[in-house]
Amino acid sequence: MQSKKLSRRDLLKWMGAGSATLALAACAAPAAPATGSAPAESGSSEAAPSEAQIEMHVATFAAVLHDWQREFSKRWAEQNPDVNLVIEEVIYNEMAKLQLARSASGTLWDITFSGIKWYPFSASKGMFMALDDHFAARADDVQLDDFFATALEGGKLDGVLYGLPYEIHPGNPALVVFNQDYLDEKGLPYPTDDWDVNQYADLAEQATDAEANIYGTNYYPGSYYDFESLARAYGTDMLDAERKNMMFATDAANREAAQWIVDLRMKRGAAAMREEADGLTFVSGTLATQVTGSYSVNNFTSQIDGAFRHDWALFPKGPNGDRGYTAFTSNYSVSSATVAPDKAVDLLIYLTSTEAGTWSALEQGTGQPNARRSVWGNEELLNKSHPIFRRVLDMYNDASIPGPFPMPDNLRFSELQDNYSQTVADLFYGDVSFDEGIQATHDAMQEILDLPRA
Repeated sequence: MQSKKLSRRDLLKWMGAGSATLALAACAAPAAPATGSAPAESGSSEAAPSEAQIEMHVATFAAVLHDWQREFSKRWAEQNPDVNLVIEEVIYNEMAKLQLARSASGTLWDITFSGIKWYPFSASKGMFMALDDHFAARADDVQLDDFFATALEGGKLDGVLYGLPYEIHPGNPALVVFNQDYLDEKGLPYPTDDWDVNQYADLAEQATDAEANIYGTNYYPGSYYDFESLARAYGTDMLDAERKNMMFATDAANREAAQWIVDLRMKRGAAAMREEADGLTFVSGTLATQVTGSYSVNNFTSQIDGAFRHDWALFPKGPNGDRGYTAFTSNYSVSSATVAPDKAVDLLIYLTSTEAGTWSALEQGTGQPNARRSVWGNEELLNKSHPIFRRVLDMYNDASIPGPFPMPDNLRFSELQDNYSQTVADLFYGDVSFDEGIQATHDAMQEILDLPRA
């Protein structure tokens, strides 16, 4: 493998992302480096690519937990010597604007990743190739039925597949981790999967010791899709069925859910106010419980390192026994301008395969399976992982639990999220009356929903 600098570096610098990517040419020696580039370091004795080689680029998530993407891109390149595959690392938070910039300049990667938050917008701009016909021709290879239905829906725009999910998790407020030693000391029961939100609030209130700067919970839905998980536990949604109108202030169940959050701080004192929240973390022992996602399970175990006993439960059910979650997916897509569509589709299928997902979870040890049923249901993985993963799997497989990501019909996710986050804090921290606060957030979000498709 050899290293290679990105082309059109001036474009990336103009976008403020000159350091966002690192290119690695897989299984072939690149051309001579551009002026000012560091010499390539060869890790392979293979011959230089022939003139017939196709050059393709794949974007990978620049994080250790996503090293599997680079590993399987390299494996694919070794199996396809007619392709000079350039493997680039991209910082997740910079990908949305980089996709726009590189698409506009004609330099979009042949294979690129997207988070569900910006994926539909990119697809609507014609960046990605429609995949249904390709998959119909390769049905045995892609095995669409092996993907969770909710995850696969996250790869569609207006019913057309423009990507395949390479991961799914049930959202940021999906799990509750709890400090067993601390709860034992207080004589309090442990959270269970069958608890409801009111029982959880009771526990958080009783576990709070404000004088010792220990709080029972950190729960605060900082994004509207985090609140959506709670709304679903209350048997409702923030948006109407067409996702064109807000129901935050007009629906009784939404109002009840929002009041529950306000009461955690204003009535129960079970969660910290703004000025008290800095430095409060579960791993430091200053939270009796913490609401977080499945991505934290292995990380927390490593960080706590035996300092205290802890365990996990699903986020509590709503007052009527409903369970809610919001599926957060990430997709790989093929550029609509790729020079080698068949090769690009082949790499896409490989990166989202059972083989890649199993390796990332078992060999790399991320503990976070991809979006395939065969990976999440792998008994070796489930036996090696914390039991909470088996319960998350059961939740995914329960058709009665809705979980799609609440993307607005006009695809203006960023604007909708900005207006939510800029107004909802006054409500949840009690800075304004409940009626004033919930209506202000409702109106600010409806203002965005009333706009045409972005």
